[in-house]
Amino acid sequence: MRLLAGNGEADDQYSYESPLMHSSRRALLSLALLLSVSSALATPGLDELTDQLKSAADFRVRVSAALQLGKSLTGDAALPLEAALDDSNASVRAAAAAALKNLGDQAALPVLKAHRSDKSEAVRAQVSAAIKSLEEERLTGQKPKVLIKLGMMKNESGVKSKKIESELADSSRRKLSALPGVRVLAADGSGPSTDSSSGKAGSVPMVMVTGNISELTALREGRSIKYSASVEYVLHTMPEQAIAAKVSGRASATATERDTQDASTLAEIRRSVLEAAIASALRRAPPALLAAARL
Repeated sequence: MRLLAGNGEADDQYSYESPLMHSSRRALLSLALLLSVSSALATPGLDELTDQLKSAADFRVRVSAALQLGKSLTGDAALPLEAALDDSNASVRAAAAAALKNLGDQAALPVLKAHRSDKSEAVRAQVSAAIKSLEEERLTGQKPKVLIKLGMMKNESGVKSKKIESELADSSRRKLSALPGVRVLAADGSGPSTDSSSGKAGSVPMVMVTGNISELTALREGRSIKYSASVEYVLHTMPEQAIAAKVSGRASATATERDTQDASTLAEIRRSVLEAAIASALRRAPPALLAAARL
């Protein structure tokens, strides 16, 4: 899937290509996926924080941006934080090192080690602390910042298929598990021992995530068919299961006339659109997870 430039922070355009065999020849499947993301949170986005860290004239704004990036639970925050280790202000450099420690990205170790001779004693101390923490996590296994319990995954689109609910659950688990600092509990709830009275496993807060497919349609437009999918996730604090945040996403794709002649191609398009809607919704899950985990 190849990312193309979109029209705004919450609207991205994807182009998906999948080669399929049609008897003795290979046909090329192309579709445009238009994604929109909405979030119940009004916190600064990754792009905004990155710009602040890079360009804000006030060093205090850069310090704040670095610390927030360190809490973002997204691997995309690592590169701007690594660059900030060369900031002209020692407080910003120290904040960047602390943020990399909090982010828990092992890939930052080489860059941190290259800054062990910083001219500021405070920065050297913070860099050393970050290196020590990351190396210990690498040896002992990284401790998650948030545990996720997957709750009910519903299909309220009107399309009767248990397979669709399974696709929602499986894709949600994969994409949430890919977030740094996040551990998704097994389907049977097994994992670290949990204190049911606090909603935590040890000192790690737990969040329950439920999902719902609200739309999954296929509408004929002339000789083509337009597929659309909408997905919403609700994040609940634990153990009270109070609603803390919501994230939602939508995707659509148009199949060509030739695509409509093959059932397997249409099934692949529907699956791809649902996957794109799920990715759209979970793209901004990290700040919502932090809010639900009270971090």
